[in-house]
Formats: sequence, structure tokens, C-alpha cells
Amino acid sequence: MIIREVNKNDIEAIGTIYEKAFGYSEGFMKYCKRFGEYVNFCVKQNYAFVIENEIEICGVVLGYEKPDLFNGRNVYIELLAVLPEYQCKGYGKALVAAIEKEAIDNGIKEVALRTACYIDAFHIYNHWGFKDTRNDQRYMVRRIKEDEK
Repeated sequence: MIIREVNKNDIEAIGTIYEKAFGYSEGFMKYCKRFGEYVNFCVKQNYAFVIENEIEICGVVLGYEKPDLFNGRNVYIELLAVLPEYQCKGYGKALVAAIEKEAIDNGIKEVALRTACYIDAFHIYNHWGFKDTRNDQRYMVRRIKEDEK
């Protein structure tokens, strides 16, 4: 598998991953008229990566830098999605590692994301070291340790 930065030719594949990973019906993306802008915003922030194998793009992570009241700034993961047939194989974790490496390179030591406590992703992120910092079991933060990268 290879992790690389997102480029403009990836937008359709990212839309397909989004549909399949979150259980939307095929064609759902036609209703997301500004999806390309959404992806390009993260690309401009340098926090947009895909993971691919020899066959296809299998997953995507999109994020952006944002100010943080306590830590100055962090990287917010807006989207992490992996095609269902590649889930539970380390692809998502590898994508998070890529975004964390970019964050470290930019002097950022924390990543954050939101998810619902009633879905499997909450438990996966918790296992990866993300902690619920606001007691709402949705906003999760992980301090980055440089020696892990």
C-alpha cells in the first residue's frame, strides 16, 4: 500500500469511498455539489492523503489546521474513510499516522476529530489513543508523540 497526497484527479474516487464507507447509496455524491471545494480546502492545508494498493484508492483522510484555546492549534480530521473491504486491515491507522506526521512537521502536537459514541469508530479511535476530552463522547483528541512517527 502507498500513502500519497490527494490530487484533483482523486475527487471522484474519494466521493465513492465516502458513499461506501458510510453506507450511502450509490449516486449520493451528486447531491453534494461542493464536495470538490471541501476536498480542495483540505488539500490547500496540506492535510489530505489517500491510501492505495495496486488496484484502487482504498481510503482517505482529510483534515485542516485550526486554532485551539488550550494548545494554540491542532489538526482537525474532518473525514477518515476506508472502503469496507479494506477496513480492519490497518489502512485507517496508517492514514491517521500520515496526517500526524504532517502535523509534527508543522509544529503541531495534537489531532482531533468528532464521532458518535454509538458507532464502532468511537471505540476504534479510543483504542488508537484518542480521548474524549469534552465528556460528550464525540469530540476526541490525541496528543502526538514524535517517537511514534
